[in-house]
Amino acid sequence: MEPTIDAVVVGAGAAGLSAALFLGRAGRSTAVFDGGKSRIHAVEEIREHLGFDGRSTDEYLKRARNEVLQYGVEIRQASVCSVVPRSDGVFDIEYGDGAITARTVVLATGLKDVLRPLSGLPEAWGRDVRVCPCFDGHEVRGKRFVVFGLPERLAQMASWVWMWSQDVTVVTDHVFNETDSERLRLLDIKVVPGTVTGLLHRAVRLVAIETAGGAEVECDAAWIAAPMTAASDLAASLCEVDEIGLAKTDKHGRTSRPGVFAIGNASDPLAHLAHASAAGTNVGPVVTLYLLEQHIAARRAA
Repeated sequence: MEPTIDAVVVGAGAAGLSAALFLGRAGRSTAVFDGGKSRIHAVEEIREHLGFDGRSTDEYLKRARNEVLQYGVEIRQASVCSVVPRSDGVFDIEYGDGAITARTVVLATGLKDVLRPLSGLPEAWGRDVRVCPCFDGHEVRGKRFVVFGLPERLAQMASWVWMWSQDVTVVTDHVFNETDSERLRLLDIKVVPGTVTGLLHRAVRLVAIETAGGAEVECDAAWIAAPMTAASDLAASLCEVDEIGLAKTDKHGRTSRPGVFAIGNASDPLAHLAHASAAGTNVGPVVTLYLLEQHIAARRAA
């Protein structure tokens, strides 16, 4: 077993790396576990993050990792299998073919979109199929939009993307209630009945949405209201979670279990890139103060 370290950060996206940056600069021994691609790769370029607009996601993460490494933080290319709390307040973390013990754990594991197995969707995901206009609506402003997905979210999403283009069509078999129908009607949002079965491309660009009845609804960009779930079940094994498995936290990122913190999309499904980065920076001092109080308590007991 390796020596006990101050903090393990699970997840190497914007939130996790921001937390690690603070902890490294505070002189806390910290290891970040990078289990693979971050949800940030659902888009090709960084948007809505001051100072990074237009940069590629790979460039952003490479630069962030290099900054973190300057302060003695270790980044391990491995997935955490389990985090087991011990009676003395520390945590045993198992990963790949190894294990490590840490005084605190920061969950930055994020969430994932649950996508239906539609033909043509993998080719368009992250480019022509989008989940939020806040991030990249400007890039398709004024184009022809199609919205599909979860019935209960369609009216809200369709009216929201309307702010970026007034040519919006919803494709669904869902029967809207009076309130949602009025909302769509007032914005001249069209509704085409049908179940989406595929996405049609010309070369590498999306050109239409196909329905089960054989209809083709032409579009330049599609917006999908997809279900989301926690990308990891670690939070559920350690602390209180919500209905989709995200950790419940206070405003400082503290979970129901002392020593375990959660940030970014691991606790907030609506957090964008800038929010995730800020959450990592905000939790850094909280984790450091927790470590300080634990150290004082240990000296008192001695």
